[in-house]
Amino acid sequence: MKNSLVKIFLGVVLVVLTMTACKKSVDGSITDASTRRSFTPTNFGISVTTDSVKFSWTAPLFSINNMTYKVDIATDSLFTDIVYSINADTMNAFATDSVLLLNTPYYSRVSVNPYTILSASHYLVATNANNLPRTFKLLGLQYLKVIRDNEITSNSVLLHWYLNNDTKNVTNLVLTPSDGSSPINVTVTGDEVMNGTKNITGLEPGKKYLLQLFASKRSMGFTNVSTPKTTSFTTIITAGVDSLAAAIAAAADGDIIGLNPGNYWLVSTTPILQKTITIRSVSNNPADTKIISREFDLVGTGAGLNLIGVDVNGNYSGSSLGLAFMQFFGSQATTSVPATFTNVKIDNCIIHDYARCIIRANYGTNANDFKINNISINNSQVSNIDQINAQGYYMFVLDKVQFNSLSITKSTLNGLGSGLISMSTQLAVPTTNPLINIDYCTFNNLGGSTKYLLLDAKANLLNYNLSNCIIANTPISGSLNTAAFRSTGAGNLLTFANNNIFKFASTVGGFDLVLTGLLQSNNINTDLGWQPSTTNFSLSNLSSSNPVLTASSNKGIIGDPRWAY
Repeated sequence: MKNSLVKIFLGVVLVVLTMTACKKSVDGSITDASTRRSFTPTNFGISVTTDSVKFSWTAPLFSINNMTYKVDIATDSLFTDIVYSINADTMNAFATDSVLLLNTPYYSRVSVNPYTILSASHYLVATNANNLPRTFKLLGLQYLKVIRDNEITSNSVLLHWYLNNDTKNVTNLVLTPSDGSSPINVTVTGDEVMNGTKNITGLEPGKKYLLQLFASKRSMGFTNVSTPKTTSFTTIITAGVDSLAAAIAAAADGDIIGLNPGNYWLVSTTPILQKTITIRSVSNNPADTKIISREFDLVGTGAGLNLIGVDVNGNYSGSSLGLAFMQFFGSQATTSVPATFTNVKIDNCIIHDYARCIIRANYGTNANDFKINNISINNSQVSNIDQINAQGYYMFVLDKVQFNSLSITKSTLNGLGSGLISMSTQLAVPTTNPLINIDYCTFNNLGGSTKYLLLDAKANLLNYNLSNCIIANTPISGSLNTAAFRSTGAGNLLTFANNNIFKFASTVGGFDLVLTGLLQSNNINTDLGWQPSTTNFSLSNLSSSNPVLTASSNKGIIGDPRWAY
């Protein structure tokens, strides 16, 4: 009886529609657009979370009991590559990261399934405000903790993840090499699940992997990791036996000097003449390999220096501090003659106790006399540079040097006087704007001498990004310019995003520094209780609701990763 009533209803509907605008296909099924449109869902909406998507729609004009629907998900707007379909008997449907790839754009559409004598309805494609096909993607749950650089070796990586109800079911990890070779599946044991940690070994040096943590088929987090290449030392020296100064003087361009653990002394200024060398600890541990150094001098075209895995102490005499950690000179005879340097790279180092600045490169007679490609500081700690705030130097004095990039990443800078970066001499118009990138750093107790705290670039052209950082307790003493930043070059791209600033003032105890001229977004002001004397910046004891834990551009923790846990 029920089926008969349905057929009668359908018959009436079809007669009404046929009388208005109806034609039949060769096989007799209803094909007229207006007829099928009347059975097509409307108001198709998408709601996305980190690991799932919900589809919802409104019933068609002529809705029938027991009518069912189908949602198609495809990687292209023409739906030639449908990766997943869902049949639903209500007006909503769900899909999760167990069936969809993360960070992949998808298109979606909905239709009414064939029912008795009716064929399937037209498809309704999800569209955006411009009525174009709309994409969605799942970012996935992110329970992996940030990987610290010192937990990566040439053939291994140590992972940590947050312990919660989701991760108690972790089963395995998958590492997908970027070179297209086969993915590697790694089982996680019960003890490792309980501890939230896994040391993955057997990786290849110099390779990039996409690493993903799973609980069965559900993703619990993903990240990219690159293993360093195996180091081939040109020479290895031993403290108390060999002279580091002699090894530097004898080194050829491109040489890598390895330091066995111990203390090495460079009590005179150390010139690096028209060559680029690397000084690297064999252990890659700055805690056991220390250089007491008055000053490194890059001298002449071709000079450059890579320092990796060492502690550099500027207190070379026990009572006197070196003036600058590094200076650029045109030649030994005349410091101001033009020169083109190569690169400066500081990685996994501890640099401390200098009276003036970190890098001074303003000896050129004219603007643009000095040129250098890249200056980078990564995974390092820098402290007590002009902490008495008496010398009045910016930490990076780049006033007469053309550079391509200055990068400060994953580092802690504490107890630095005056301002951070100066490039206030007007330089020639560059072919490509130099980039200053400061990312995932922790700053505390810095500034003074009425300087611009972050940057004084005047009208020079540049691009600038300061993101995912914590900046606290300014100035050390005295006062700063109330503008933390000066850059007036036309067309400069200047961003300040996803940072936490507190006790951020032009005078001690205030909160009045102005970030004029910067494009600002997603910044917070959460006081973490740090004082100027604070040296332990651990965030491991913060409550789970503290916004610092999710303030970064990827919704994770901000600041130098060494303090994350």
